[in-house]
Amino acid sequence: MPGRGRATPRGCARAWVVACAALVLAAVVGCQAEADTTKDQARRAEVAQVGKSVPPAKITVKPADNTVDVPLDAAVTVRVSGGTLRDITVTAANGTKLSGTLDQRKTVWRSEGPLLPDSVYRVQATALNAEGYPTEIDQTFGTLKPTKPLDVDVFPLAGSTVGVGQPIQVRFDEPVGNRAKVERRLTVETSKPVEGSWHWFSDQEVRFRPKEYWPAHTKVTLRADLRGIRAEGGAWGLEKIVHKFTIANSVVTKVDLATHQARVYIDGELARTIPVTGGKPGWETRDGTKVILAKETNKVFTNESINAPEEYELLSPWALRVTWSGEFLHTASWSVGSHGRANVSHGCVGMNLDNSRWLWHVSHIGDPVEVHSPGGPPMEPSNGFGDWNFSWEDYKAGSALRD
Repeated sequence: MPGRGRATPRGCARAWVVACAALVLAAVVGCQAEADTTKDQARRAEVAQVGKSVPPAKITVKPADNTVDVPLDAAVTVRVSGGTLRDITVTAANGTKLSGTLDQRKTVWRSEGPLLPDSVYRVQATALNAEGYPTEIDQTFGTLKPTKPLDVDVFPLAGSTVGVGQPIQVRFDEPVGNRAKVERRLTVETSKPVEGSWHWFSDQEVRFRPKEYWPAHTKVTLRADLRGIRAEGGAWGLEKIVHKFTIANSVVTKVDLATHQARVYIDGELARTIPVTGGKPGWETRDGTKVILAKETNKVFTNESINAPEEYELLSPWALRVTWSGEFLHTASWSVGSHGRANVSHGCVGMNLDNSRWLWHVSHIGDPVEVHSPGGPPMEPSNGFGDWNFSWEDYKAGSALRD
């Protein structure tokens, strides 16, 4: 019958359409996956070429790799050309890391501080060129083993209590050449505000004094990092010193040998006026400010000790040394008749037993003694502590770090 051919079931037709669509989709997806793979490969190839279109960064280190006997004051530098630095470490054999600073352009790193003696250092660094391609280095060098340590003496003694006129004295057993470098390693900390300065008396001695006398009861700490300081004779500083002392109450003795009187001020108040005698003509007492160096008892004075023409041997129960050459404030019972009237000594300031005993007990090492001695020679800077005879400007001029 017309129109009655064999019919195709409707469900089969749908299945056929779906199958065809799936094949087409699979083909499209397959083509897309192939394209993505090609792109990934190209991207990986491109990444693999990064850094190869420009030269790699070049790192140089000073001291060079495997250098030995490097001086302890040498600077370690890490430089890069054609890139920038990152991740720099310089480590000693004991694990101590050397600090340093990277410049603003990130092309030069410089170490800070001294190197450890007789140690191997490892230098590790990374640099990136303009396209981020890394260059790495891993090097070593060794420092010298000093044959002689630089010995240092500090006065006043650690833990002591001293007078308001006591300078800080630092003495080296060998001359140090770079005064400025040494002075930068010396720090004075005080419990009360103090303006002060260092003053070099030689390449082996530097002292610190305040502009005015120390404030009473000030606690003082000297920090001296002398590690890596080079001195003559092959000596090297190996110590980091922390030295503490305390300032006592204020005791200032003012001696006027024109009037033959000594006035003692305790904490700014006049405590006692003492009749005294000073150096006679030809043996005048030094003029200027001195500092008590030592407190002695039963001191024996002889003419031989100062090469005096008269022969004598005299015992003084109470004596305060103010110069290394032999000036004292002391008991002079043998010249009581001249106390307050005339200068008859060989340069010392003499007083009676009662006054000398009292002064000895109220005084401290480091107390200032201001002497007015008309016609007397000036107090020498290093005949004891003559620091207070400099003007403040002249004292500051003795610093290696002066403006």
